[in-house]
Amino acid sequence: MAELEPRSSRGHRAHLVVTLVCTLGCMLSLLSGCAGSQQGAGTPAKASVTGNAPTDLSGAAVAATGTFNSTDIAWLQLLIAMDDQTRVILELAPRHVGEPALKRWAADVARDNLGQLKALCKLLATAGIPDTNPHEGHDMPGMVDAGELEALADATGPEFDRLLRSALREHLTQAEHLSNGVRDSGSDTRVRKLAAAVKNSAADQRRSMPT
Repeated sequence: MAELEPRSSRGHRAHLVVTLVCTLGCMLSLLSGCAGSQQGAGTPAKASVTGNAPTDLSGAAVAATGTFNSTDIAWLQLLIAMDDQTRVILELAPRHVGEPALKRWAADVARDNLGQLKALCKLLATAGIPDTNPHEGHDMPGMVDAGELEALADATGPEFDRLLRSALREHLTQAEHLSNGVRDSGSDTRVRKLAAAVKNSAADQRRSMPT
């Protein structure tokens, strides 16, 4: 994927969160809570040591492809959807944020988020997975839902700052948790390297968030 295409028509309100459970340090297991479409290619992934077929972020079966196992693919798809949603939120910051320090911090996060999103999309294309959003329209607890996004769009000053901190703190924390799962269960070296970078970046950004 040479250039990142806007997802505004497909994913501006993709509402998602997933709880990561690492079982025996093997396969990435994700709690299902929505009915998404299957997204996979290549040969079927092997069953995990628990005897359950690998699943994507909605509970549907995921196929491995090349050096990418089901954990790699599921992580790429979810992080792309999460980062795309975060991009929408961060686009509001320059016009709505109140505190100068938070505005500068959000600008740095927006720049890093865009670079990360491009890297994720490039790896997904390398895996041969179509650039679609299997989580579009999903409404799962813990992330920005339609009402919260509307509140962010309507708020300015201190109220926007409060909502922005809350949304991004949750996003960054979730990105760390998900990336830990790739460290334990991922297969492709490039995905594992990017996951480590995402984890470190999310941790740094969360710690440096102006209070």
